[in-house]
Amino acid sequence: MSIGENEATEASLEGSGFKRGPGGRPTRAEAERRHRSLLASAFRLFLEKGWDGTSIDEISRQSGVAKRFIYARYADKPALLVGAIAMMFEESLGALSLAEPLPHDVEEGLVAFGQRLLDLALRPEALAFLRRFIAESERYPVLAQRFIAHNRLFNIVVRVLTDYAARGAIELGDPRLRAEQFFILVVGVPQRLAMLVGREPAAEEERRLRSAIRLFLDGCRTP
Repeated sequence: MSIGENEATEASLEGSGFKRGPGGRPTRAEAERRHRSLLASAFRLFLEKGWDGTSIDEISRQSGVAKRFIYARYADKPALLVGAIAMMFEESLGALSLAEPLPHDVEEGLVAFGQRLLDLALRPEALAFLRRFIAESERYPVLAQRFIAHNRLFNIVVRVLTDYAARGAIELGDPRLRAEQFFILVVGVPQRLAMLVGREPAAEEERRLRSAIRLFLDGCRTP
């Protein structure tokens, strides 16, 4: 494709509805809309086609966003896909960050928080992402490395545990390590079961959750 044809294609993607402000630049609201469309398309294509089947050209076509818009924000495909994954997590994490305050009692509080984690981790889209991510990460470790470096989920777990530590209910030691242990105890088995055979009945899920919380507290509850 010639330079002129490429520019024409880029322009056609923006379309007549591309809202511009003074100087011909897109308005902030339009740029944000385009950005969200870009990330949503990138995430959907990654789930459908995997790393090899997802190209910047295809993401550009399906999102209606010109490649120059993409490369102005993301250096390469790994950066774009990590951004798309992060957006999915950011939208989901709002349910953890904006929920009602946790109960004062540490066991009941961690059970309530653990249930929120499960509701997030066992969503169909989260399970579909995890299947694809596991399948792709061995061949493309850069994707896994960048995702882990930008994952904010453990930061929220750390904040919750730190809050209960500040109340004197638990002793943390290394907060990050404790957050990882908490997550594995609470989410690890239910998530694997959901990927293989589906989500457990609510009563069994709660029984497993409460057992995991008690086991966690046995290791870090203050004397």
